[in-house]
Amino acid sequence: MNILEVKINKFKYKNSKEIILKNLSLSVEPGELIVITGLSGCGKTTLTRILNGLIPNHYEGDLDGEVKLFDKNLLDYEKGELAKYIGNVFQNPSDQFFATIAEEEVAFVGENLGMPLEELKQKTKEAFEKMGISNLMDKKLSELSGGQKQKVAIASTLLYDTKIIFFDEPSSNLDYQGIAQFRDIVRTLKEMGKAIIIAEHRLFFLNDLYDRLIYMKDGTIERVFSQGELTENDCKKYGLRAIRYESLKAQNSDEEQEKVAEIVDLSIDIRKQELIKNLSFDLHYGEIMAIIGENGIGKTTLGRTLAGLIKNKGKISYGKTTKERLKQSYYMMQDVDYQIFFDTVENELIPKNKVKDNEYLKEVTNYIHAIDLWDKKMDHPQELSGGQKQRLALATAFLSERKIIILDEPTSGLDYKRMKEIGAMIRRYAAKRPVVIITHDLELLFEVCNTVLMLDDKTYKKIAVKGNEGKISDFLFAPIR
Repeated sequence: MNILEVKINKFKYKNSKEIILKNLSLSVEPGELIVITGLSGCGKTTLTRILNGLIPNHYEGDLDGEVKLFDKNLLDYEKGELAKYIGNVFQNPSDQFFATIAEEEVAFVGENLGMPLEELKQKTKEAFEKMGISNLMDKKLSELSGGQKQKVAIASTLLYDTKIIFFDEPSSNLDYQGIAQFRDIVRTLKEMGKAIIIAEHRLFFLNDLYDRLIYMKDGTIERVFSQGELTENDCKKYGLRAIRYESLKAQNSDEEQEKVAEIVDLSIDIRKQELIKNLSFDLHYGEIMAIIGENGIGKTTLGRTLAGLIKNKGKISYGKTTKERLKQSYYMMQDVDYQIFFDTVENELIPKNKVKDNEYLKEVTNYIHAIDLWDKKMDHPQELSGGQKQRLALATAFLSERKIIILDEPTSGLDYKRMKEIGAMIRRYAAKRPVVIITHDLELLFEVCNTVLMLDDKTYKKIAVKGNEGKISDFLFAPIR
């Protein structure tokens, strides 16, 4: 018996005329892993929201069609009852947390649905054991790494005998060690008989695991690939992320120009823990420098320090104080929602002092076209997809006219086409100012960066990207080999 049976004739969100999904049928079997991919805006997020019941329970819309879970319409389940059968792990697990302690978070669903106390305690303990994170039960969620938060979110889906689990871009905030661990978790969940649906752009870590890979285009299923059927030529044809990284080569051979910034003997302590010690490097016009390393090694801390958000010891030439560095640099956060403030896309890009600046307005027009948001320029930014918000935040950074631009995971959640477009924008911008990119995205690194700063446990090395592709790949993949 199939777990899910789906027939969607068409769907549109409330107060919108745009048809998001159309002519779509799908069934899901127990123990099956289905990957849903496609260009940003193809409808995959909306499809998963319908499949897991978030539409219409949290997002309103008009659905012409039906979704059946165990041959029963999703709409016929009692409020909250779906949590017994369906688990969800969001792209940013923090978005779904209600508690402050890991154990309380995992127990929340059972407590909310009235599970007896002794059973709840036992089930919670077993969920942590199944995920191999019993040591995290009493930890504050705010102190966990991205990968640890993801494991806690998965554990919360195991409290009941959940039959199907949905993941939204699960690799976007993970380093390669975290991705390898997640791949092992998916394999274990499959062995437990769970059906798994993953909406994802990065495909290399799922290539030997999926049963079906669904490619969506314009709101419908364009093609379905069986296990092992997807080829590198298919990836190029459909604009998908690579399934193998071995053939990637550096594309940016631009030479560094005049020196813009000098960082000397930089040391950073966070809560008495020394993360960075005696780090020195320069930045130049025309330089796009990647910062890479494992989660927790200090990449984001370094980026925030360069941007004037964290105090430090040592010399940063473009600002002796944090206040000076804040004026000279622009830091784009990993979660761009925190940097979106205004009521329209257009207003997000046009500050009050630039409203009558015709040259600036022309530049804004060019950027809105470049990030493919012209048709949405009067929309509220919070109504955009994750990838669209990412592109908007990048345009804001590029228009800031700051001396140094620091981008924290600028391509998380972006498809290959958008990654290439963003890469082209970054390369154009770097001719005027250096760009620093904190990233786990090897495809982006080889596409746009000409230097890379490799952070290891208190050791640092900056090298050119071109000619060192093997060293860089070995550095990134070493923890999982």
